[in-house]
Amino acid sequence: MILSSSRAAARLRLTLCSSRLQASCAGIREPIKVCASNSCTAGGGGGVPLAAQPTNTTTVRGAQEKWLQRFQSENIPEPETSISNIIAHVLELSGPGDVGDHQNSSLSEQQIRKIEEMCECRLARMPLQYIIREWDFRDLTLKMIPPVFIPRPETEELVELILQQMDSQKETFFLEIGSGSGAISLSILKHVPKSSGIAIDQSRLACELTRENAAAVGLDSRLRIFKHKLINDLPDTLAGEQFDMIVSNPPYVPSVLLPTLEPEIKIYEDLRALDGGNDGLTVIKAILRIASKHLTKDGVLWLEVDISHPPVIEKFLAQHGDTMGLRFVASYKDLFQKDRFVEIVKSC
Repeated sequence: MILSSSRAAARLRLTLCSSRLQASCAGIREPIKVCASNSCTAGGGGGVPLAAQPTNTTTVRGAQEKWLQRFQSENIPEPETSISNIIAHVLELSGPGDVGDHQNSSLSEQQIRKIEEMCECRLARMPLQYIIREWDFRDLTLKMIPPVFIPRPETEELVELILQQMDSQKETFFLEIGSGSGAISLSILKHVPKSSGIAIDQSRLACELTRENAAAVGLDSRLRIFKHKLINDLPDTLAGEQFDMIVSNPPYVPSVLLPTLEPEIKIYEDLRALDGGNDGLTVIKAILRIASKHLTKDGVLWLEVDISHPPVIEKFLAQHGDTMGLRFVASYKDLFQKDRFVEIVKSC
């Protein structure tokens, strides 16, 4: 109940933040009157409105220092990254690393307002990716919208691992289960020119975002997208399909742990993209059944999983792999030296 109440409150904050950001981007001024209890009186005498007080936020340096201090005082994760990305976005710089070259640049009233509105959303623990509405994944810049799952750096590692083992000159037909923003599928399509794929997701918004990102990077002709909740099999339309590769970053967080996640995740992101059932393996086992049926001989299944899952999956396939025609090949570590990725092959 606490979790659902938090998400309900967050939806209100999200609506307020989104409307303010949209108004800012449209160049609409929405003055917000702020009164401090000791500054304003019923008669208005003697008090100085906050907006009229001297400020040092008219330069990039001033705005950065102000909000960095605010983020730090309110324990916002990665405060430097947050304010640097927000300023870079408002100034339309190529990236946050360029902010240092503009420290003495003056900010217009509209830029100051946009920075403040975005920073207020960050104070509400809205993920940075949702605030600036885009994020880089490898060499792609993808649109991000709440509550579609935000791709993590570990998933970039998964894609790199896959690409290292793919033949870029070979025709490859793949399936992504749980496309989210389309990051995995689009990265594969971009770097393997002869590949084509199908992406499925249970979220309508995720399917729409994958489609929009695919069109934006010119890869939509090689990717078909289906809305489908994975239970036992693929949608009827795909019943006869066979794939050279299946890849997924599925929900793998045990349900009981969802309330312990950071506010950025449990409040703003779609928990269906995270909830892996009692043991975190519910969707993973469904994917194994699908791989058994829809992978070609010697086809490969790639999974991003919880660090506790590789030995469990290996044991499961040791018991059931012969029946399913699947063989556990290896698990691979992420940059933190934790087992994160699993490779499985269709043996017959």
